[in-house]
Amino acid sequence: MSVYELESRCFKDPYPISVLVFYAATFPDLFLVAEEGNRIVGYVIGLIEQQGRVGHIISICVDPDMWGRGYGSMLMDSIEDIFRRRRACRSILEVRVSNTRAISFYEGRGYRIDGVIKGYYLDNEDAYIMSKRLC
Repeated sequence: MSVYELESRCFKDPYPISVLVFYAATFPDLFLVAEEGNRIVGYVIGLIEQQGRVGHIISICVDPDMWGRGYGSMLMDSIEDIFRRRRACRSILEVRVSNTRAISFYEGRGYRIDGVIKGYYLDNEDAYIMSKRLC
């Protein structure tokens, strides 16, 4: 399974392949892929923003068939470690307000809801902005 196939499987409005290629080419050290054997089972894309003070998780996805095996936690730990090494003191992400499973996962990792972005997604669903202090 490719990252794009996984993206399409995980999200209602997947990023086009061109966006994934852009992030992988432009920020290769912040585009992490989890594999089991030769199979891609998850990935996370991050950026460093606000003069290096904020790590932004652009996307995280784990194959639904692989949920509960620790891949999501491993990816989050890895990207947060990179953010910390680059001196980012906060990590942020956006999540659909209806994605209670993801919200619960993030809250269990110390993220808190900071606000709402109205109509963030293509179908006009709102997004929660969630953040976590890293230092």
